[in-house]
Amino acid sequence: MLETVEASGLICGYRMGPEGLAEDLRWDDMDAALDQADTHVWLHFSQSDVRTRAWIAESRRIPDAAKAILLGADTRMRIEATGNGLAGVVGDLHSEFGERTQELEVLRLYLDNGCLISVRRQPLAAVDALRRSMQDGAAAEKPVGLLTQFFHHVTDKLGDLIVELSETIDGLEDDLLGGKLDNQHGEISRIRRVTARLRRHMVPQQHALIGLISRLPGWIGEKEATNLRAAIERLGALGHDLDLVQERARLLQDQLSSRLMEATNRNLYVLSIVTTIFLPMTLISGIFGMNLGGLPALQDPLGFWYGIAIMVVTGLITLWVLRRRKML
Repeated sequence: MLETVEASGLICGYRMGPEGLAEDLRWDDMDAALDQADTHVWLHFSQSDVRTRAWIAESRRIPDAAKAILLGADTRMRIEATGNGLAGVVGDLHSEFGERTQELEVLRLYLDNGCLISVRRQPLAAVDALRRSMQDGAAAEKPVGLLTQFFHHVTDKLGDLIVELSETIDGLEDDLLGGKLDNQHGEISRIRRVTARLRRHMVPQQHALIGLISRLPGWIGEKEATNLRAAIERLGALGHDLDLVQERARLLQDQLSSRLMEATNRNLYVLSIVTTIFLPMTLISGIFGMNLGGLPALQDPLGFWYGIAIMVVTGLITLWVLRRRKML
């Protein structure tokens, strides 16, 4: 689904009233909606837009520390208290207009009791799924509820990717057991690169979210805290599946390397045996090919066949020696 970005840089905006209904917000209505006490607002911006950066920099609702995070370039995963709210950087998968990708991007956000403000540079898969659920008439959530749903969507997207990688490894294992060794290394290396990137992405994010659970602001109710905790735990459980995929990929690459080494050793063994058999025969043919005076049977009409017979006998003796030494 292609994102629509307004000329102002606002990707989407929603006003969530006490009745639980979400209404679209436009740029001109944002400030008024933020000032309403009984209204919850989600504003999602493109970080690269000039008007977006100017609005965030001048906003009286957003603390200065949160502004630095929203407008910054640091991709370190974290969520920290800023003023009466929370601000941080969380991860998501890049969205290629509905195509599943394996590239990781970040979402920058500020959250308080009345609003969720998020910015991104590239389209993001989990945010796009959250937008679609809002457009499809899902029950409007408080800002912390939106954050909880976002984590569930991140878990779904990452889970789908991990399942896809696991199924790819299943196919590679079947091919390896079937003796198919062509083009295996490239695919396994790709899987290991993806899992390594996911690991670098998920571990610091999980640490940041675990730290968040222990210091939630007072305006987050017990039910909302329980739901958020469940979403974070569900996201953290993906780490075990990712570890399994990463370990399977490593073992599969080791097994493939061992199979390729065995095949190489077999080929070298065959070449060594052939070389050993033909080396004495090559030496004899070289001696008789010197074309110097005094060579035996040089004038004999059967001299050629004498040479062939000597080489055949030499080859047979070589084979007998190799068998005697159990090299064949």
